[in-house]
Amino acid sequence: MKNKADRLYFQNNSTKNWLNEGLFNELFGRYWEKLFAFCLSHTNDDEGSREMVQDLFLSLWERRKKVEIKTNIGHYLFSGARLKIAKYYRDKAYAEKKISDVGQGVRNETCNTQEYILYKDLQWQLRLITAELPNRSRQVYVMSRNEGLKIREIALKLDLSEKTVEAHLSKALKFLKGRIRQLGF
Repeated sequence: MKNKADRLYFQNNSTKNWLNEGLFNELFGRYWEKLFAFCLSHTNDDEGSREMVQDLFLSLWERRKKVEIKTNIGHYLFSGARLKIAKYYRDKAYAEKKISDVGQGVRNETCNTQEYILYKDLQWQLRLITAELPNRSRQVYVMSRNEGLKIREIALKLDLSEKTVEAHLSKALKFLKGRIRQLGF
């Protein structure tokens, strides 16, 4: 004859409190290790498997007056364990994605911060170096690079030939590149 814990249980009016403390303890003793081994074999996570089985039995006990089990109790518990394993992997994937997203955000922010600092430092150094340029070359460079004027427009504003503007701009760029290399940028 089958053990009482293995029987098929249905909740009906005559067995409203079918899962009493004695039967629960019997089920716990009979299935805890099997469920733990099942969860562990699927997750390789000792602590996580213990939590899954504990949660499974806790849920069964808390819902004992409402739950309707229409199958063998062992099948019911192992089905619950499969659901816990699926939830474990969903939660794990979600947590890994969050960690990855946070890590990426920190890397981006760190990279952006470093780039911003380098950019500001380069701008400051460029202003200092630009001040070292001869007056006309500095004037041509500022009009070209800072104001965005074309060579023809600069030539008209300064009443110079286009070739002269090109020469001043070329001289300024060559000087600036050399000085920036000296500074290690």
